[in-house]
Amino acid sequence: MSDHSAAPAETAPRPGSRQERAEARRAEARLPYTPSPDTRWGTPTALVTFVAIIALLVVVELARTFGVLSGEVGTMIMWIIFDGGILVALAIVCRTWGSGSWAKDFGLRFRWFDVFIGLGSAVGIQLIGGMIGQFVIALTGETPKSNIAPPSPELVWVLVNTVFVTAIVAPFCEEALFRGLLLRGFRNTILRGRTANGVRRGAATPSTARRRTAAIVSVGASALIFAIVHLYEGWGSPVTMVTLGLTILVLGTVNGVYAATTRRLGPGIWTHVWFNTFTVLLTLARSGS
Repeated sequence: MSDHSAAPAETAPRPGSRQERAEARRAEARLPYTPSPDTRWGTPTALVTFVAIIALLVVVELARTFGVLSGEVGTMIMWIIFDGGILVALAIVCRTWGSGSWAKDFGLRFRWFDVFIGLGSAVGIQLIGGMIGQFVIALTGETPKSNIAPPSPELVWVLVNTVFVTAIVAPFCEEALFRGLLLRGFRNTILRGRTANGVRRGAATPSTARRRTAAIVSVGASALIFAIVHLYEGWGSPVTMVTLGLTILVLGTVNGVYAATTRRLGPGIWTHVWFNTFTVLLTLARSGS
């Protein structure tokens, strides 16, 4: 007598279900990264946009220097103008030369575990920054200064300008700029090669060597620019500039690796949020002691 029993057939995931979305993400992650056909921007667009944003930063810093934007209200307005300018510039790039999706063009996606990746990474980077600081002190005998302005004596401005702007808004905007726009701009251009269709000699996908070069150059270049831009925060103190520059270079490299390997800004944004949060807490603790 034959056995007609059989293992139950595997059911396909329901369309639109969490399982289907998870399988789609895993399938996408297995594919080599190539620029989306809808994303028509690369290094030139990224650099022009970046220069315009830096010009805006220079303008608002000059306005603060000459007293046009003074006090805590002026500081708040300065950050609204600068961070708002970043978001507007990225929106223009996304709508004009991109797909219209920040997730597709810049990798603005999050997973629930990004917060924990960021926490562990930020702790490690803070420890590395501390070791860099101790090495600089031993070498020069001078102590680096904090790159965060002394907090206001009024709680509301501490929460707005020191906590909210520095620990939440700035990390989001800076990661979107440096890892979303610049890193992907460099990477897209290298992967596309010189032809209008995006791949040299009609190849279906960029070679492994080209993909490796694109990842290394884009991560390194965006991290270096990220560090250089932050040097003005330690202006007038060479030891502060060295310590700050090297620490920010580590932060930018780590976040660049996350952006390149996961194709998402989520881990880098959370790393930046936690890193700045720890820095703010240390600043507040020192000011209260």
